Amino acid sequence: MATPSKYSDFDQKDVVYKTVNDQDISTTILVPRNITPGKHPLLVHFHGGFLICGSKLYEEWHATWTIQLAAQKNAILVTPNYRLLPEANGREVLDDINDFWSWVKTSLPSEVAKMAKGVEVDTTNTLVAGESAGGYLAIQSSLLHPSAGIKAVISQYGMLDNKIPHFTQKGQKHMAGAPQQPESEVDDYLQDMQKGAVRTETHPWEMWLFICATVQAGRYLEFLGDGVGVHAIDNLETAERVPACWIIHGKEDSLVPIEASNNFVDKLKQTHPITPLRYTIQPGEHGFDGAVNMDEDWVKEGCAWLEKYWP
Repeated sequence: MATPSKYSDFDQKDVVYKTVNDQDISTTILVPRNITPGKHPLLVHFHGGFLICGSKLYEEWHATWTIQLAAQKNAILVTPNYRLLPEANGREVLDDINDFWSWVKTSLPSEVAKMAKGVEVDTTNTLVAGESAGGYLAIQSSLLHPSAGIKAVISQYGMLDNKIPHFTQKGQKHMAGAPQQPESEVDDYLQDMQKGAVRTETHPWEMWLFICATVQAGRYLEFLGDGVGVHAIDNLETAERVPACWIIHGKEDSLVPIEASNNFVDKLKQTHPITPLRYTIQPGEHGFDGAVNMDEDWVKEGCAWLEKYWP
């Protein structure tokens, strides 16, 4: 018997929010099936995958409890694709996120109204959440888009400091038990890559060896690039305000070491001491909360804290 979809309590619609080199980039709108007419909050979710793989509806990496949170709060859930590395660079990914937030303001309300009669999405009452690279994009959204109506952010094991040695130095790194990969895995992919290609979704296992080899070789920043704003931790220095932040990380994370969140939290406390902050550290590897429900104690406590800021 097939496992029910995590999105079974929602009606879905895919919408193109931008086009690059004749390639459509889309987002999925999910509206709770039991929603009632009226104004409802927004929950934007960014998928993970090192900015290299994954897709907007890859369920295994979308934490169950955040989907349940959207259903519980009768929130409109929106999850976009974006261009992926190494075909794109970090600045181009952020350009997509910028265009996505513009689309949210100009087009999401009418799309929701078509899906559910009498339902209005409140784009001034937004929670942004994401896992891994999605946590990075959630935090980046809050720092780079102060007018987006973001009330709170959840970063689950996010890549919040991409300049730690794990990403920049070559060495032995046992990523989720994977063996060391030859650096040729990276060079072979780059050699075969078509100029101008746009890739917006890829099953994780198709890029897993490339990801391992890239990180083990210390070459991640080569593909992220040094475009304006690509380092979330640096953006804290120029952000006028930062909404409430719930940072979550597993102690045994071998893909994005907890050092990344530790560094971000420390800097956030320095640059924005009045920003409401909750830092949850749990036992576990990367993606430890993928199947966690809302009845887990640490989730219940965090969601109770979150209610002060959203919805």
